[in-house]
Amino acid sequence: MSDGATEVFLSPPGRVARSQIWGQTVFFTITNPNDAIQKSHLQGQFYEGEELEIIAKYVEPGSVFCDIGANIGNHSLFALKYLRISKTIVFEPNPAAIAVLLSNLTLNGVLDRCDTSRLGFGLSDTESSGFKMFVPKRNNLGGGRMVEAEGDGTLDVFRGDDALAGQTVDFIKIDVEGMEMKVLAGLSQTIAQQRPRIFVEVDRANTEDFLSWVEHNGYGVKARFKRYRANENFMLIPKRRQRPADEVSE
Repeated sequence: MSDGATEVFLSPPGRVARSQIWGQTVFFTITNPNDAIQKSHLQGQFYEGEELEIIAKYVEPGSVFCDIGANIGNHSLFALKYLRISKTIVFEPNPAAIAVLLSNLTLNGVLDRCDTSRLGFGLSDTESSGFKMFVPKRNNLGGGRMVEAEGDGTLDVFRGDDALAGQTVDFIKIDVEGMEMKVLAGLSQTIAQQRPRIFVEVDRANTEDFLSWVEHNGYGVKARFKRYRANENFMLIPKRRQRPADEVSE
């Protein structure tokens, strides 16, 4: 006999890997065992362990964790399971990744602490439409990026300030495959007013502009980690709690 409502959710075709990590059971949805991230999950590990260790040092208990470029949920799931955050806010435009993300959150019993209302669109420095996903490598779903389409684009982008209006944000993780400077520009008011800690992947071509942004916006680099030749991860901490409105940089 059932003593409660039955929950039904759609999961993508594939397998589920079950692992014990740091004393907790973790379930990973596997739709492509050759995918760069899912390959780690199939082995019972979180992807980018070194980067997650850096994040863990700077996320405070009770934080609201904003995951921009959540992909299949590797970082959000880690934060929800192990970092004692209050909730995550996930942004992800790719429908294929969203299906796996929602499955991972549901299987691990953390969906109720995740704001999924912002799935299905991307962030930029202005509101626009007519985008589509471009995934250059079949086995790297996380390498997908939004590109302007020629008449067949169905995805929209918004400024992060608009998407997060009225929302408290303590920590922001950004992994948007080269769009990080536009995303930061669209978050200018949120960053100026709330001074969140920021972990961001920066493409090599954007490094100089990014470091100028860091200095101008009153942040300091606490850690750097380079896994791939094409980009580098930066952990940023605000040097002061709030910036005057006339100093905000986009």
